[in-house]
Amino acid sequence: MSEDLLPGPVAVIAGGLSHERDVSLASGRNLVRELRAVGVDAEAYDFDRNLLHTLEQHKVVAAVPALHGQFGEDGEIQTLLELIDLPYVGSHSRACRVAYDKGSARELLRRAGLPVPQSVGLSAQTFRDIGAPALMEHVMHRLGERVVVKPTRCGSALGVTGVDGLAALPSALVTAYSYGEHALVERFHDGTDVSVVCVETDEGVQALTPVAVEYEKGHQFDFAARYTAEFVSFSRPELPEELIEELGRTAVEAHRVLGLRDVSRSDFIVSPDGSYVVLEVAITPGTTETSVMPYACTLSGTSLGQVTLDSVRRVLRG
Repeated sequence: MSEDLLPGPVAVIAGGLSHERDVSLASGRNLVRELRAVGVDAEAYDFDRNLLHTLEQHKVVAAVPALHGQFGEDGEIQTLLELIDLPYVGSHSRACRVAYDKGSARELLRRAGLPVPQSVGLSAQTFRDIGAPALMEHVMHRLGERVVVKPTRCGSALGVTGVDGLAALPSALVTAYSYGEHALVERFHDGTDVSVVCVETDEGVQALTPVAVEYEKGHQFDFAARYTAEFVSFSRPELPEELIEELGRTAVEAHRVLGLRDVSRSDFIVSPDGSYVVLEVAITPGTTETSVMPYACTLSGTSLGQVTLDSVRRVLRG
């Protein structure tokens, strides 16, 4: 196969039925635009009952899942693509099933010696059966008065609440449970939000230039802030070069520990004293116009389209 040409069209799979459908559609549109800009015959396909038949009918040679949340990062779309033997960019289904759950992924990172926030996992069933009063005081005693509550199996800050004090914790948990049966309560860490995108190359996993993410005050936990330009801004972190390199190495190690493939994004909080924690690792980083990944590609002297094209070529080579 020529390095300049692909043997056929590429499918960008977006949409789906999760809470993150609109974000996924935006990721898909931008990814198609970027791929076409580097000469790829790319089309967007929705995740519906006709998908597998349509992919085969259109003689698609590779797929790039841009599905977020359920069906996209939990291993479902990957399993379907594996069933029809269609090469795809991204992590295998087995890795997705483990890494998609924030509690499981965090435990793997912790065992590997990577710094993660102290946290407590609570199911909706336990919350209902044991009751909030019996649980909340013990949670706060363990984690401190400032915590962050999030669903274990959701992204894009959906269902995430910052909590300052015992009284607000039960309602934050109820919000998280509206997105799933399990929630994570983690110690709040103050500092700079930094994200590091990792991509696999023929030389191994490489960390792109880290990106500092700054949210408008009061919007750091908002779903809308992730995708509204006036609420979020990106820049190269104003951190010592040694720390920037260390964040890159940690992101590469997190990618390896979770068994991910092709691409991932690790999100950090970096404290003023230079210490940091890994908040989570995204299996399918967002590719909207206001997502970290396109900006990281630009900072690193490349483009989202070129990075994705390189990944497609790699999976086609097997």
